[in-house]
Amino acid sequence: MRFPKTTSLGIRTPSLPHLSLVSISSVASTACAVAFWVLSVGAVLVPVAVVALKLLGWSLVTAGTGEDAIVIPLPWAYVLLVASAAFAYLSISALIFRLLIGIVATLRMGDPFHPQNVRRLHQIAAAFASVTLGVWAGQFLVARFVRGAMEAPSLFDLITPSFAVIIIVVIAEVFREGARLRRDSELTI
Repeated sequence: MRFPKTTSLGIRTPSLPHLSLVSISSVASTACAVAFWVLSVGAVLVPVAVVALKLLGWSLVTAGTGEDAIVIPLPWAYVLLVASAAFAYLSISALIFRLLIGIVATLRMGDPFHPQNVRRLHQIAAAFASVTLGVWAGQFLVARFVRGAMEAPSLFDLITPSFAVIIIVVIAEVFREGARLRRDSELTI
C-alpha cells in the first residue's frame, strides 16, 4: 500500500515493512509445525495424566457449586471416556496442522494449486467437522448424565462451525479449479 506523497508539506510517512510471500509462508510453516508437535505431545500426555490421576487416588468429582454440588466417585468408565476424548480431540487437531504443513509446503515451492491441496482441504474440513460434532456430543452427554455440570448445547452451537466447514470445502473447490486451469495452461503452451 502506498501512502500519498506528503514531502511538499514536510511530513514523512512511515514506511511499511515489506513482507514477501516467502517470509509469510515461512512463519506459517513454523507456526503449523510448532502447533502440530505441541498437539501431538499433548495427545499422548493428557490421556496419560488423566489415567495417572485415577491411579494415584483422585477418585471424586464435584459437579455444580454451592449447596447444589454433587460429589460422585469417579468410575473407570469416566476416566477412560475423558482420556479417549482428549486423545481424539488433540490428535485430530494435530492432523489438521499436519495437513496445513503440506499446504504451506506447496505454497513455499510456488505451487499452491497443487492437486494434493484439494484433498488436504477436504480432509481438514472432515476433521474439523468431526471435532466439532464430537465436542458437541460430549457436552450433550455430560449435560444429560451429570446433573448440574453444564448446560446442554443447542443445535445453534453448530451453526458457526458448519459455516467454517462449508467455507473450507468451497476453498477446496477453488483450489481444484485453480489446479485444473494450471494443468490446461501447461497443455496449451
